[in-house]
Amino acid sequence: MRRFVVLLIAAVVLAAGLAPARAETIRIGVLAFLGAERSLEEWGPTARAVEAGLPGTTVTIVPYDHAGLGRAVAAGEIDFLITNPGHYVELEVAHGVSRIATLESGLPVAAAIVVRSERSDLRDLADLAGKRVAVVGTTAFGGFQAAWRELAAAGLDPFRDLAGLDGVGFPMTGVLDAVLTNRVDAGIVRACLLEQREADGAVARGALRVLAPRSTAATSCRVSSRVYPDWPIAKLRGTAPDLAKRVATALLTFRPAPGQAGWTVPLDYQPVHEAFRDLKIGPYESLRHVSARELLARYWQVFAILGIALGAWGVHVLRVERLVRRRTAELATVNVDLRREIEQRRRAEEREAQHRRELDHAARLSILGEMAGGMAHELNQPLAAIANYADGCELRLKTAPVDTAALVGATRRIRQQAERAAQVVQRMRAFLRKREPVHAPLDLAEVAGEALELFEGPARRAGVAVETVFAAGLPAVLGDRIQLQQVLLNLMQNAVDASAGMPAATLRVETAAHDGGACVAVADRGSGMPAEVKARLFEPFFTTKPTGLGLGLALCRSIVEEHRGRLEAADNPGGGTVMRLWLPAAPDDDGREDGDPR
Repeated sequence: MRRFVVLLIAAVVLAAGLAPARAETIRIGVLAFLGAERSLEEWGPTARAVEAGLPGTTVTIVPYDHAGLGRAVAAGEIDFLITNPGHYVELEVAHGVSRIATLESGLPVAAAIVVRSERSDLRDLADLAGKRVAVVGTTAFGGFQAAWRELAAAGLDPFRDLAGLDGVGFPMTGVLDAVLTNRVDAGIVRACLLEQREADGAVARGALRVLAPRSTAATSCRVSSRVYPDWPIAKLRGTAPDLAKRVATALLTFRPAPGQAGWTVPLDYQPVHEAFRDLKIGPYESLRHVSARELLARYWQVFAILGIALGAWGVHVLRVERLVRRRTAELATVNVDLRREIEQRRRAEEREAQHRRELDHAARLSILGEMAGGMAHELNQPLAAIANYADGCELRLKTAPVDTAALVGATRRIRQQAERAAQVVQRMRAFLRKREPVHAPLDLAEVAGEALELFEGPARRAGVAVETVFAAGLPAVLGDRIQLQQVLLNLMQNAVDASAGMPAATLRVETAAHDGGACVAVADRGSGMPAEVKARLFEPFFTTKPTGLGLGLALCRSIVEEHRGRLEAADNPGGGTVMRLWLPAAPDDDGREDGDPR
C-alpha cells in the first residue's frame, strides 16, 4: 500500500508538468556519526538516486559533526540535510527546515546502553548511579538523548548522579572501545551498532551486553530505550520548493538494491517532540525557565489567594499601626502624668528626708540636753585641774630657787587636761553638727565605745554603773557613725531612765557577731516593760516619760532600717529590758557580704 502511495505521488508530480531537469549541483549535508569516510559510503546510494532522478544534476555529500551541520544550515552552505530525528527537530524550530522524506533503513532509532558482560553489579538503569558512562556527545539523539529520557524515568540525572559522563566524539565506535578497555563502566550507542560490530568481527560476541533491554517489534536488535522515527532528509528554508519536489520524487521512486536503505513519505516526529519536552531540551529549553506570564497563567489561583492574603495583611498592618499610634498618644499622656507624679513624689520624699534630718538633729539636741549636766561635769574636771596646776606653777615661780622640773611636769598636765576638754567639746560639736549621712565601713564595737565616752558623764551623775563586754573580730558594718551613735546614746539614756531609783543600777553594753552581721545589746536592770508598751514602743509620739516627745525610738528604728538592720526589744532574763541593734556585714570588694559563704 505504501509503495502504491509513493508511485501515485510521483505520477501526480510528473502530471503537473514539472520543468525539465537542468544541470545543477546539489549539496547535501549529513551527520557523520560513524565518521566522514563511513558517511560517504553510507549515503552514496542516496546521492546516486537523486542524480538518477534529476538528469544532469551533480549531488555532493558533505559530512559534518553535530555543531558543524547546525552552522552550515544557519549559513545556507547546503541545500538539504540528513540528520538524526532529534537534531532535525532542533533545526526545524531554530531554522525552519522541513522534512521531505524519511529513511527506511530497517535499523531502529533508539539507544543501547552497553556494559561488559561480566559486570554482574549492573542489571538495571538504577545501577548506573555513581558509575562512569561514555557517550559520543550529549547532543547525539540515539547516542545519548534517547537513553537520557529512560534514565530520567528511572530517577537518574546523568549530569548529577553519575560519577562521570565522558564524551569520546565521533565515530561512535569509540564508545564501545572505551567500555571494552575498562575506561568506563558503561557506554551509550545507537541501537544495532553493537550487532553490526559483532558481525564485522570488530567486537567479540558476548564481550558486551545491552543493559535493561526492552522488547519491541520494530527491530531484532537489543535496545534500552523507546524506538523513534528514522532519519529524515529535509530542505532548508532557502531551498527552492521546485527543487525540493524533484528531489523528493527522485527519492520516493528510488528502488534500492537488496540490503540498502530506501526512502518513504515523511513520518510523524511527535515522539521526538515528546522526548524533548520531557527532558526540557532543544525547542523546549524554555520550560526550564518559565516566564512570568506562564507562571501567572499556570498558578493564577495561588497568586489570587496570595494577593488576598497580602491585602488582608496590609489592612491588618494599617489597623495595627493606627492602634499603635493611638496607644502611643495615650501612653505619652500617661507618661506625662507619671513623670509629674514621680516628680511630686520625689519632692515629697526630699521634704520628708529634710524633715527627718531636722527631727534627727532635734533628737540629738534633746539627748544632749538630757546629758548637759554630765557634759558640764566632764568639762569642769579638766578646767578645775588646769586652774589647780596653774596655781601650783605660780607658787613655784614665787619661791627661789625655781624648781623647773616641777614646772615642766605641771605644764604637761595642764596641756593634757586642755586636750581632754577639747576632745569633749569636739565630740559634742560633731554630734550636734547638721550633715548628710555618710555610709562607710565601721567597727560596731568602736562606735559603741565612742558613744559610751559621750555618755560617761550622764551615767556617773545618775549613779549607774556601766559594764561592757566587747567581742573581738566583729565583721565590719556599713553605716553612718554619727547616726549610729545617736541611736546608741538614745538607748543608753532610756536604760538609765528605766534604772532610776533602782538599787545597784547597772547599764550593760555588749557586742557580738550574730546572723551574718554584728549586734550591740543595751541592757538595764529596771522594772521592764508591760506587753501593751512593747506593742507601741516604736510608734511616733508614744512615750512613757512625762516630758518625752515620743520621737526617740521611732527615729532610732527609722535610722536602723535605713541601714538594713533591725532594732528589737526583749525582756532581760535578770530583770529589765534588752534593746538589740543588729546590722548586716558590709559587702567586700566582689559584692559579697563579710561572712557570706558564697
